[in-house]
Amino acid sequence: MKQVLIPMPWKPLDVWFIGDIQWAGIKQGGTALSHLTQTLKDALAAEQEGREVRFIGMGDYTDFASPSNRARLKSANLYDTATDIIDHKAEELTEEIGEYLKPTRGKWLGLVEGHHLHELKDGTTTDMRLCTMLDAQFLGTTGLINLTFRRDTARIPVVIWCHHGVGNGQTGYYPLGRLEKVAAVWEGVDVFAMGHTTKKAVEWTNKPFPRWGGHHYDISHRKVTLVGTGGYSKYYIEGAMQGRIPRGGYAEQRMLAPAIIGSPVVHIRPRRTSVGSKKDHVSVDITAEG
Repeated sequence: MKQVLIPMPWKPLDVWFIGDIQWAGIKQGGTALSHLTQTLKDALAAEQEGREVRFIGMGDYTDFASPSNRARLKSANLYDTATDIIDHKAEELTEEIGEYLKPTRGKWLGLVEGHHLHELKDGTTTDMRLCTMLDAQFLGTTGLINLTFRRDTARIPVVIWCHHGVGNGQTGYYPLGRLEKVAAVWEGVDVFAMGHTTKKAVEWTNKPFPRWGGHHYDISHRKVTLVGTGGYSKYYIEGAMQGRIPRGGYAEQRMLAPAIIGSPVVHIRPRRTSVGSKKDHVSVDITAEG
């Protein structure tokens, strides 16, 4: 896990979750590239309206080597030249998807590690290489991001927990059920996000807490946002071939439901309002779109 503290200006912020692109090159055609580029354009357009825009990477940026594939490559005891060729191809795919993501450079809160990646000979991974290209922090397995909005003496933290995700649930609400369990054991987190399942879903839950003050006791609550972060990997491709054989990929062969294409966005709005004759009241609104 990596914890990062990021100061933010006192203005509306849109946080977009980008992951499960699984880029394997143009010829393979498994990435909904036009949808990805349009999402980035739509996200960055908000800057013209005076909003801050930031991105979080949710893993599986390329489709190079699953955990089982990496284990087989390690056990193959390949010659250095063969390893160099594999490294070169993995880096090439990473550079290709990095070019498509280039308009977002410097706007990333961080990128978590996915399942599909390549471990390079220099001890880094293709996920880490992509972070360098995008001028972003590498968050490893889990990211815990504290966005602190500042205005005069006011400080409002908004904390985001993000993980690539696990499991093979096929239902649309699977990531939400998984995140409900995670949210139950964490305090002080406002947004929980996971990818992997390519389900784009948003749900809210309340965490009640008692307030004690003088002779007046009451119960309040804090809203927690749960986000399944979608993806850009096509499950069914017209005319798919493996060699000369008309054969679909992993998802089609296993009769899986089509992936949900696209990314959710979380809107964060810091507010400062006067309440009667009392001092200014400082709060934050968090909403999300699936």
